[in-house]
Amino acid sequence: MLYKEIVTDSLKKILKFSGYSDYEIKEYRDLIDTYMVEKDDEKKRTIRKKLNSLFFDCYKECIFKVFDADGVPPEIQMFLLFGYMDEKLAGMQNAIAICKLTELYMEMEKENTISLFEWLCLVHRGERMPSMNDMSIDYEQSLRDMVRTHEIKEADLRPMLCDRHKKLEYELNNAFSIMRRVSGSPTRFLAIFNEASLEKPLLKAVLMNDEVDKVLKGIVNVDINLFNHEYTYANPKVGIENVRIQKEILPDIILLPIIGSRPMMWQEIEGRNRQTPSRMFFPKFLNSELKPQLIKCCGEYRWEFCKREQGARWQDISDPSLCAYFYNYISTFKKNHQLSQEQKEKVSAQYAKYRHNIKDIFVEDYSKLIANEAEGNIRLNRVSRSILMRFCYFNKDIRAELIKNNLYSEYINVVNNQIEKNKKLIQTMKKRIDDYNAMIPTEIKEFEILTNR
Repeated sequence: MLYKEIVTDSLKKILKFSGYSDYEIKEYRDLIDTYMVEKDDEKKRTIRKKLNSLFFDCYKECIFKVFDADGVPPEIQMFLLFGYMDEKLAGMQNAIAICKLTELYMEMEKENTISLFEWLCLVHRGERMPSMNDMSIDYEQSLRDMVRTHEIKEADLRPMLCDRHKKLEYELNNAFSIMRRVSGSPTRFLAIFNEASLEKPLLKAVLMNDEVDKVLKGIVNVDINLFNHEYTYANPKVGIENVRIQKEILPDIILLPIIGSRPMMWQEIEGRNRQTPSRMFFPKFLNSELKPQLIKCCGEYRWEFCKREQGARWQDISDPSLCAYFYNYISTFKKNHQLSQEQKEKVSAQYAKYRHNIKDIFVEDYSKLIANEAEGNIRLNRVSRSILMRFCYFNKDIRAELIKNNLYSEYINVVNNQIEKNKKLIQTMKKRIDDYNAMIPTEIKEFEILTNR
């Protein structure tokens, strides 16, 4: 079948699949046609609200129908993956391009980055828990709150905790809420793919999974302990008792089927388990640049995960942590004798720019660390640099280059010393394992790989 034939009358095909009547289909066809020619902003806002409701309701219907369907028509795949519904709203060239991208996408291997549709399948199968909502409440807590307010009975709690459809509905509602925020313009947000919302050509705006994964790996190759989670490892069978080692847990990156400009780091772990992936949401069509946005999300993750690990004491410098040191630096910068007057004025300007939000100041400095300082381009003052480089480790090639520069050598030496301690720990464990004539456990092998980067 030709691509043009596939995309022609897409709205009718998608709504038919979702169970809409002929009358409803004509009503929405007329609504889209009116929206495309309407000039009045207030009237367009009213129509957008109706079209967004259509998108969300239709997406829910399609998801549940797809789970029971033997095959999925191409226009439904386009809708679920790219938010495409109508060739007129999208523009015929864009509609055909999305049709081709859908074919390409279905054949791609997936790593850390997946579509919202694939993510919902994982939630439905019980392989991932639903995300937290806007109030940072997870699925289980939301049900317990409903029991407390008598919206559901105590006896219904356990069955609903295991109810796949309820979990899926909860995650769908979360996703639709997140879409507005990720769009970057909540008041003008239209969920359905539309040509007018694109700020660059479609093929430059679209995010494919392998592209996002490649940029993520590039960031991790600079900040090598970015997603390293420390935990206590014990293996009495080979003589290892309670040692602190690390494993890398890369984030889940979910591509929402919308056009947007403001990706979000949504949660740093799943539920209360610290040995789970963080969760980031990106628009499928990104109007801004990918790498700076992904670095920003990684900075937000570093801050939030540190706070999670430190708990109530995240500001306490007597318990050294990235958050505590940075919070103390911003809180006391006016009295800091290591900063010149010009540098203090720059920090003061940052403080005003981000309305006293220390996390946002940290994210800006982290972005400079990864994008500039890692290449030897000075962008941070010495205090901020010393804090970030104490906790964010560059790879061995970058360290070998930067140690030649006196501005970096002190910090690089501290990192190298810590890495050498980890290497000695690994060698001690390997010797002990060898004494037991045992194979080296996977956990130790993984830790050694991380340490040698």
